[in-house]
Amino acid sequence: MSRIYPALLVLVGIALPPGLAAQGAGGFYSGVGALSGGEARGFSFDPGYGTTKSLSQWRVPVVVVVPVTGPLSLDLTANYADERLETYQGNVQTLSGFTDTQLRLLYTLSPDRLVGSISFNLPTGQGSVPTSQFGVAGAIASNYLSFPVPNAGTAFGVTSGLAYAQHTGSWNVGFSGSVRYLASYQPFSDTSLSYTPGIEGRVRAGADRLVGERSRLLAGFTVSTFSSDTYSGSSYSPGTRFIADATFLRVIGRCTLTLAAWDLYRLAESGNGASIPATQENVLNGEARLTWPVGSRVQLEPMLAYRQWNPADSTGSYLGGHSESGGLTVRVTLADRVSLNALGRYDAGWIFDAASGSTGRANFTGYQGSLFVRVGQ
Repeated sequence: MSRIYPALLVLVGIALPPGLAAQGAGGFYSGVGALSGGEARGFSFDPGYGTTKSLSQWRVPVVVVVPVTGPLSLDLTANYADERLETYQGNVQTLSGFTDTQLRLLYTLSPDRLVGSISFNLPTGQGSVPTSQFGVAGAIASNYLSFPVPNAGTAFGVTSGLAYAQHTGSWNVGFSGSVRYLASYQPFSDTSLSYTPGIEGRVRAGADRLVGERSRLLAGFTVSTFSSDTYSGSSYSPGTRFIADATFLRVIGRCTLTLAAWDLYRLAESGNGASIPATQENVLNGEARLTWPVGSRVQLEPMLAYRQWNPADSTGSYLGGHSESGGLTVRVTLADRVSLNALGRYDAGWIFDAASGSTGRANFTGYQGSLFVRVGQ
C-alpha cells in the first residue's frame, strides 16, 4: 500500500469494515471480497423521553466488492433490517424488510491519486410506510443514537463523485466532491403526499502524515449542502452540515493506540422561507481504541467512547444529552482469505426531549452486538 492511499481511501468515502478496501495496481479493489453476518443495536429509556420505552434495530448486511476490469471496480451494499419501537402505553411499532441497495462503480484514473465514482441508490426498501409506523422510522434516523441503517428506503438516486490525493512534503493532502440526485416518492403509503428531495452537494478536504516512526495523523473537513426539498407543494430547506474529524494512531510495542474524534454541526432548517431553530444541532463524538494482538490470528480491541448531543430548542438554548460507552472487538483470522469480526458494546447516558418540557430528561442504556465474516481480498 502506498503512503498516499489512506488519505485517498477516506476521501472517496469507503464505508466498509476493515479489510475490505484495498487498491491494486489497476483498480480500486485488488480482488473479489464479500462480507455478511448480523448486527443488533438497541436502547431502553426511563420515563421522561416522551413516551418511548425502547427502540431497537437488527440487520443482516451483504457487502460485495469486485475488480471488474483494469481500472474499473464496483461494490454493492444491501441490508435486511428489522426495527421496533415500544412505548410506555404498550404500543408497538415495527418495520422490517430489505432497505435500499447501494451500487457503486469506481474508476481509477490515476493509481493512488485520482478516483471517480458513480453510485446508484436502488429503491429495494420501504420508501412508503403507513403513518402509524412513522414514529419508529423517524426515531431510527437520529444523528445522536446512530443506528446502523438510518432509513428503511427512499427512491431511485444517483451520486457522482471525484477524489484526488497528492503527496506534498511530509503530508498527503486531498480533495473530493460529489453531487447527489434523488427522485420523488411518497413517504406515507396511506396518504397522497409526495416528497421531492433537493440536490445534495458535498465537498471534503483531508490530510494525513506520519509523525515520527510510530505514529500517523489524519484529519478531514466536510461540508454538505442541499437545494430546497418540495413536500406536497411546500418548500423545505435542510440545514447545511459541517463535519470535522481527526484520528491519531500510535504504535506502542505490539499494540496500536487509536484516538479519534468527529463533530457534526447542522444549521437550522427552514420551511417556506421561515427558519426552524429547533432543528439546529451539534453532535460531538470521541473514542479511544487499543488494538492488541494476542496471537498470530487473534486481535483484541477494547474501546471507550463519549458522545455529546446539543440540539437547539425554539428559544435558542441548548439541551440534548450525552453518553459514555465501552466495548470490545475481537478479530480472528480463520484462514488466509477468511476472517471474523465480533463486537460487543454497552452505552449509558441521558437524553432530553425539549417537546416534553421539564419532564423530558430520561436516563437510558444501550447495547450493540455484531458478528461479521469476511471472505476474499
